[in-house]
Amino acid sequence: MPLLFGQKVVVHAFMQDKKSGTSNDTIYYDQARKLSWADFQGIPDAHHFGGAVTSSGFAFDSDIRLTHDIININIGVYTFFSKKSSWKKKDINSTYHLLHEQHHFDITRLGAEQFVKEISKANFTRDNYRQVLEAVFDKVYNQSVELQRAYDAETNHSINQQAQLRWNDKIEGDILEIRNKK
Repeated sequence: MPLLFGQKVVVHAFMQDKKSGTSNDTIYYDQARKLSWADFQGIPDAHHFGGAVTSSGFAFDSDIRLTHDIININIGVYTFFSKKSSWKKKDINSTYHLLHEQHHFDITRLGAEQFVKEISKANFTRDNYRQVLEAVFDKVYNQSVELQRAYDAETNHSINQQAQLRWNDKIEGDILEIRNKK
């Protein structure tokens, strides 16, 4: 559908609450459902220094509709965890280590929430909405990756217990703030 000059662009970004099926590989983020070790179904990398790896990310679905002179763009953002790409070594079974991995998933959710915020601040036009959406996603995704790296670096992959406790408080506070906004 060709876009006409002068059309207004209205963007509505929101967190999409997708539901996970019990037999699916994908677990969608749900604050009421925490990860369990049974969710880590991938094959462990024997040469990897870590005891477990969380494979998570965020993505979006978009819907574009033209109504009169208005382009309406709905962007549903969601956070996911891949069971088959996440793994743990057989001797890693503690709740302490599971919480470290849960917080990787939580950090991914925080990135998704930031993406929604950044979209609401972006200046979309009929000519740039695709480029702006991609640029905002790339920026926030890269920030999220950097936060994941900082989390592992400062906690030394959960070995530094004092740093882990500080991060636990920070991440849990940030997640609680999101929960309270709903």
